[in-house]
Amino acid sequence: KDPSVPKEAGTNRFIWNMRFPDPKKIDGYVASEAVMTGPAAAPGIYQVELKVGDQTLTEIFEIQKDPRTSASQEDLEAQFELHLRLRDKLSETHDAINMLRNVRLQAEDWARRSREREDHKAIVASVQSIKEKLAPIEDELTQSKAKTRQDTMNWPVKLNGKLAWLAAVISSAQAAPTRQTYELFEDLSQRIDVQLQRLKEVIDTDVAAFNQLIHES
Repeated sequence: KDPSVPKEAGTNRFIWNMRFPDPKKIDGYVASEAVMTGPAAAPGIYQVELKVGDQTLTEIFEIQKDPRTSASQEDLEAQFELHLRLRDKLSETHDAINMLRNVRLQAEDWARRSREREDHKAIVASVQSIKEKLAPIEDELTQSKAKTRQDTMNWPVKLNGKLAWLAAVISSAQAAPTRQTYELFEDLSQRIDVQLQRLKEVIDTDVAAFNQLIHES
């Protein structure tokens, strides 16, 4: 999935869309792909490296500002920096959602595998407790009920969706981010951090206790 240079004999061409990598994704997220793109590189001097065996070839190139925009270099760099922070926060959020779902799947798997054991009821009860604590965290971080694009209009947008669409607003024009976008980003980040801390507490206590239960079993 990562762009790479072909290594066929002859001339090869590599095209960079002048964007940094996209945020990490979660399965089933049906937001528009337009809101899940990485930040566009700000105008400036860049370099490309081509490594062939022990040899490294380096070339300098420049990304120039669109002459039609009145935004300053400082404006465009501020836009890039905020978009990059937003991209990283969305990746962190999606990493947490993926981990949460993985924990739930593994716990459910252990419950199924213990059906013939005497301590099956204790394991099932522990799994159920973990799932009940994970569910409201997942529900705040993402809208898991949305299975199609139309569903995003039928169910409330959750934190990851708000963060993704804020990125789309920031990148919708070549201009410095507004004060409101900074304030909203800080607000969403703080609300996400609350859920990430709750998830950490479940992992450190409930999941740790469940692991001990499985180990003893």
